[in-house]
Amino acid sequence: MSNLNIQWKLGKPLGVLAILAGFALLTQMPIIYHAREILNVIESEYLAAYITITIAAVFIIANAEIILYEALLVRLRSYDIKDYRAPFISATAITIVYYLCYYITFAILNGVDLFTILNPVEQYALCQIVGLVLIIFIAFWYNTRQSRVYGTKASRD
Repeated sequence: MSNLNIQWKLGKPLGVLAILAGFALLTQMPIIYHAREILNVIESEYLAAYITITIAAVFIIANAEIILYEALLVRLRSYDIKDYRAPFISATAITIVYYLCYYITFAILNGVDLFTILNPVEQYALCQIVGLVLIIFIAFWYNTRQSRVYGTKASRD
Protein backbone atom coordinates (compact mmCIF):
# COMPACT_ATOMS: atom_id res chain seq x y z
CA MET A 1 0.00 0.00 0.00
CA SER A 2 1.02 3.57 -0.35
CA ASN A 3 2.29 5.77 2.42
CA LEU A 4 -0.78 8.01 2.19
CA ASN A 5 -3.62 5.56 2.86
CA ILE A 6 -6.12 8.37 2.51
CA GLN A 7 -8.95 6.46 0.94
CA TRP A 8 -8.39 3.46 3.20
CA LYS A 9 -8.75 5.56 6.35
CA LEU A 10 -11.99 7.14 5.14
CA GLY A 11 -13.58 3.81 4.31
CA LYS A 12 -12.82 0.53 2.67
CA PRO A 13 -13.28 1.14 -1.06
CA LEU A 14 -13.49 -2.54 -2.00
CA GLY A 15 -15.21 -1.61 -5.26
CA VAL A 16 -12.23 0.51 -6.30
CA LEU A 17 -9.87 -2.27 -5.29
CA ALA A 18 -11.91 -4.73 -7.38
CA ILE A 19 -11.84 -2.35 -10.37
CA LEU A 20 -8.07 -1.93 -10.16
CA ALA A 21 -7.49 -5.67 -9.69
CA GLY A 22 -9.72 -6.34 -12.70
CA PHE A 23 -7.75 -3.93 -14.83
CA ALA A 24 -4.52 -5.53 -13.63
CA LEU A 25 -5.85 -8.90 -14.75
CA LEU A 26 -6.95 -7.53 -18.12
CA THR A 27 -3.53 -5.94 -18.59
CA GLN A 28 -1.99 -9.41 -18.77
CA MET A 29 -4.09 -10.57 -21.76
CA PRO A 30 -1.87 -9.07 -24.52
CA ILE A 31 1.24 -10.16 -22.60
CA ILE A 32 -0.08 -13.73 -22.32
CA TYR A 33 -0.84 -13.71 -26.05
CA HIS A 34 2.68 -12.45 -26.78
CA ALA A 35 4.22 -15.13 -24.56
CA ARG A 36 2.11 -17.88 -26.08
CA GLU A 37 2.28 -16.94 -29.76
CA ILE A 38 5.63 -15.15 -30.17
CA LEU A 39 7.76 -16.76 -27.47
CA ASN A 40 6.05 -20.19 -27.59
CA VAL A 41 6.12 -20.43 -23.80
CA ILE A 42 3.38 -23.08 -23.80
CA GLU A 43 5.78 -25.56 -25.39
CA SER A 44 8.30 -24.98 -22.61
CA GLU A 45 8.93 -27.40 -19.79
CA TYR A 46 8.75 -24.46 -17.35
CA LEU A 47 5.02 -23.86 -17.73
CA ALA A 48 4.51 -23.62 -13.95
CA ALA A 49 7.05 -20.78 -13.77
CA TYR A 50 5.22 -18.99 -16.59
CA ILE A 51 1.92 -19.21 -14.71
CA THR A 52 3.54 -18.07 -11.46
CA ILE A 53 5.16 -15.07 -13.15
CA THR A 54 1.83 -14.08 -14.69
CA ILE A 55 -0.02 -14.30 -11.36
CA ALA A 56 2.72 -12.31 -9.60
CA ALA A 57 2.55 -9.67 -12.34
CA VAL A 58 -1.17 -9.20 -11.72
CA PHE A 59 -0.54 -8.52 -8.02
CA ILE A 60 2.31 -6.10 -8.75
CA ILE A 61 0.32 -4.21 -11.38
CA ALA A 62 -2.67 -3.94 -9.01
CA ASN A 63 -0.37 -2.61 -6.28
CA ALA A 64 1.11 -0.03 -8.66
CA GLU A 65 -2.40 1.04 -9.66
CA ILE A 66 -3.39 1.46 -6.00
CA ILE A 67 -0.28 3.52 -5.27
CA LEU A 68 -0.93 5.76 -8.26
CA TYR A 69 -4.62 5.92 -7.36
CA GLU A 70 -3.85 7.38 -3.96
CA ALA A 71 -1.41 9.87 -5.44
CA LEU A 72 -4.08 10.95 -7.91
CA LEU A 73 -6.56 11.41 -5.07
CA VAL A 74 -4.17 13.95 -3.60
CA ARG A 75 -3.60 15.55 -7.00
CA LEU A 76 -7.32 15.77 -7.81
CA ARG A 77 -8.16 16.72 -4.20
CA SER A 78 -11.08 14.36 -4.35
CA TYR A 79 -11.56 11.78 -1.62
CA ASP A 80 -15.06 10.77 -2.63
CA ILE A 81 -15.46 7.02 -3.10
CA LYS A 82 -17.97 7.64 -5.90
CA ASP A 83 -15.47 9.70 -7.90
CA TYR A 84 -14.04 7.17 -10.33
CA ARG A 85 -11.71 9.49 -12.20
CA ALA A 86 -8.67 8.49 -10.15
CA PRO A 87 -8.95 4.69 -10.53
CA PHE A 88 -9.53 4.88 -14.28
CA ILE A 89 -6.68 7.35 -14.81
CA SER A 90 -4.46 5.19 -12.60
CA ALA A 91 -5.28 1.98 -14.46
CA THR A 92 -4.82 3.64 -17.84
CA ALA A 93 -1.48 5.24 -16.99
CA ILE A 94 -0.03 2.08 -15.43
CA THR A 95 -1.21 -0.06 -18.35
CA ILE A 96 0.29 2.23 -20.98
CA VAL A 97 3.63 2.55 -19.18
CA TYR A 98 3.72 -1.19 -18.50
CA TYR A 99 3.09 -2.10 -22.15
CA LEU A 100 5.72 0.37 -23.30
CA CYS A 101 8.27 -1.00 -20.85
CA TYR A 102 7.52 -4.64 -21.66
CA TYR A 103 7.50 -4.37 -25.45
CA ILE A 104 10.39 -1.91 -25.73
CA THR A 105 12.46 -4.18 -23.48
CA PHE A 106 11.57 -7.15 -25.66
CA ALA A 107 12.39 -5.25 -28.86
CA ILE A 108 15.76 -4.12 -27.52
CA LEU A 109 16.74 -7.48 -26.05
CA ASN A 110 15.53 -9.40 -29.08
CA GLY A 111 18.45 -7.91 -30.99
CA VAL A 112 20.94 -9.25 -28.44
CA ASP A 113 22.32 -12.71 -29.22
CA LEU A 114 22.50 -13.72 -25.57
CA PHE A 115 18.79 -13.01 -25.11
CA THR A 116 17.79 -15.26 -28.00
CA ILE A 117 19.70 -18.16 -26.44
CA LEU A 118 17.53 -17.99 -23.31
CA ASN A 119 14.56 -20.25 -22.73
CA PRO A 120 11.25 -18.58 -23.75
CA VAL A 121 10.08 -18.45 -20.12
CA GLU A 122 13.31 -16.71 -19.16
CA GLN A 123 12.82 -14.19 -21.97
CA TYR A 124 9.25 -13.61 -20.80
CA ALA A 125 10.33 -13.27 -17.15
CA LEU A 126 13.09 -10.80 -17.98
CA CYS A 127 10.74 -8.55 -19.94
CA GLN A 128 8.11 -8.83 -17.19
CA ILE A 129 10.59 -7.95 -14.46
CA VAL A 130 11.85 -4.86 -16.27
CA GLY A 131 8.31 -3.64 -16.95
CA LEU A 132 7.10 -4.34 -13.42
CA VAL A 133 10.07 -2.74 -11.71
CA LEU A 134 9.67 0.40 -13.81
CA ILE A 135 5.93 0.80 -13.14
CA ILE A 136 6.40 0.28 -9.40
CA PHE A 137 9.27 2.79 -9.40
CA ILE A 138 7.22 5.37 -11.32
CA ALA A 139 4.14 4.87 -9.11
CA PHE A 140 6.20 5.23 -5.90
CA TRP A 141 8.03 8.25 -7.29
CA TYR A 142 4.77 9.99 -8.22
CA ASN A 143 3.19 9.09 -4.88
CA THR A 144 6.17 10.50 -2.97
CA ARG A 145 6.17 13.61 -5.14
CA GLN A 146 2.46 14.22 -4.52
CA SER A 147 2.84 13.79 -0.78
CA ARG A 148 5.70 16.31 -0.78
CA VAL A 149 4.06 18.82 -3.11
CA TYR A 150 0.69 18.88 -1.38
CA GLY A 151 2.10 18.45 2.13
CA THR A 152 -0.14 15.65 3.30
CA LYS A 153 -0.10 14.53 6.89
CA ALA A 154 1.79 11.34 5.92
CA SER A 155 4.76 13.37 4.66
CA ARG A 156 5.01 15.30 7.94
CA ASP A 157 5.06 12.19 10.16
